[in-house]
Amino acid sequence: MPTIVAKKAGTCTAAGCGGRILKGEHVEYFAATGTRHLECASAEQGRRPNLRAGRCRCGAQVAPREGSIQLEEKTRGGRFVRRWLVLCARCVGPGLSS
Repeated sequence: MPTIVAKKAGTCTAAGCGGRILKGEHVEYFAATGTRHLECASAEQGRRPNLRAGRCRCGAQVAPREGSIQLEEKTRGGRFVRRWLVLCARCVGPGLSS
């Protein structure tokens, strides 16, 4: 995983951590997993927070900071497509929503 210096504060996306990441802190980053503390780099993937309003795959409207997001990567018509899917608390499952 690439190590970068965080340009803004955020939250660690590793399962079981969820700790605060400070501006200027060295972190691990991938688009699919988000930012993580260096010591959390090998931890299981937690859920990325949903920062924008959107519609879940079940049709429910999800407000900002509710539910979570998941990266979907696939090939469509010979082209590589990457998009973020919004998941509501019901689709994420009990106790797993952020």
